[in-house]
Amino acid sequence: MDPSQRSELTQSVHRSSGSFELVLGAVLFSLVGLVVDRSAGTTPLFMVIFAAAGFAGAVVSTYYRYQRQMAEATAERSTGS
Repeated sequence: MDPSQRSELTQSVHRSSGSFELVLGAVLFSLVGLVVDRSAGTTPLFMVIFAAAGFAGAVVSTYYRYQRQMAEATAERSTGS
């Protein structure tokens, strides 16, 4: 595999990681919430709160990562011209 193919593959994997982050954040936090709920006896309450917090955190992370990438692309375009 030549370096350009490797670079393209790496960029593709980085682009697809956002979807996994959105799902896994909510799932992992909801599992933690489920454990807390079972301990406290408040079955759906903490699971829903933790799932929403995990999803919101993943959305914020994805947003700021996108903003950083756009700023880098704009800087490259302005210095490359």
